Amino acid sequence: MRPIDPRELADRLQTIPPFHVMEVVRIAEELESLGVDVIHLEVGEPDFPTSSSVIERACIALQAGKTRYTDSRGIERLRDALSAWYQSHGLDVPARRIQITLGASAGLLLASAATTNPGNGVLMADPAYPCNPRFVEAVGGEVHWITTDMTTQFQPTCTALESEATASDRTLMLAHPANPTGQAVPRAELERMIHWCLTTHRHLIVDEIYQSLAFNDALGSSLMISDQHFVVGSFSKYFNMTGWRLGWLVIPEYALEATQRLAQHLFICAPSFAQEAALACFESDALQEAEIHRRELKARRDLLIPRLEEMGFQIAAEPDGAFYVFVDASDITSDSQQFCSDLIRETGVAMTPGVDFSNSLPPTWIRIAYTQPADRLLEALDRVDRFIHD
Repeated sequence: MRPIDPRELADRLQTIPPFHVMEVVRIAEELESLGVDVIHLEVGEPDFPTSSSVIERACIALQAGKTRYTDSRGIERLRDALSAWYQSHGLDVPARRIQITLGASAGLLLASAATTNPGNGVLMADPAYPCNPRFVEAVGGEVHWITTDMTTQFQPTCTALESEATASDRTLMLAHPANPTGQAVPRAELERMIHWCLTTHRHLIVDEIYQSLAFNDALGSSLMISDQHFVVGSFSKYFNMTGWRLGWLVIPEYALEATQRLAQHLFICAPSFAQEAALACFESDALQEAEIHRRELKARRDLLIPRLEEMGFQIAAEPDGAFYVFVDASDITSDSQQFCSDLIRETGVAMTPGVDFSNSLPPTWIRIAYTQPADRLLEALDRVDRFIHD
């Protein structure tokens, strides 16, 4: 009996590109096994621990046997807590429109599946988080890349959408703020794009997993403008719960029943004990911790950017939020992938080559995650400076 030829697998598997950062991760693991001090600026994961109150609530939930299926929408108390949290930010998001998901990834996949037929186009900015196009492709859609640049903060514009969108492009996917740039969609442009989607009867999906990590208090959710689109949220970044795999999807009224029905079949439910634990996120101590961490990230950004510019890195724009800075290293290297590989081998500093995020930018861009304490960031900067100039 002959084994199945790998070429008989689904065609979509043949076009999935590798994560180039994984080569950096592989080298980092190799070096650490040899006792090398590696400073990780490559992984998009906050270095802060999950709040102790969340962990305590999880332990209580496990001891109480909260290990079984829940309502596929998520437990009612958590959806109510999220609704109240939105209300505290001046937004009316009823709990019935909130779907708890297995992280933001499941929310993005669910929204893509709910809005995209095979052959439909989904408009998406280049650069983008590399998993986002895979969600579209997994449901048979095709990504229509909108090329952006520094002048538009690496976000699409309504003018570009009006000139480039085709009849088959049925959905626009935005990130606000975005990975890898940390840039949000400017308010006026966001209003225009939401209006364009509504008037042309296109779906809109807005990834807001970093919105609570905005450094400008005036930067608000897209839900302040309209409630007629999908919004993805997550407990991973602001509440430091990456490994808990818990997020949510705010569903517009027109898609509510059908999308929740689809979620029942795709995911059953999010982990029950994690949902119980997440209730503690909205208590005062956890919220205070989260705000302290947000301010700490802003201070790290402000520490990092001037030093990077002094070394010759060009900053696309000051990040509006998240914990990334996207830099052009063209004055230093013509190949950021090779640069990142050499950098970690010689200095132990790990960064992500920009090729993971863009099909159109030259191969000189690098994403730096400031997910280390200030003293470690300073040490990393000193090592990079010596690497470049010695």
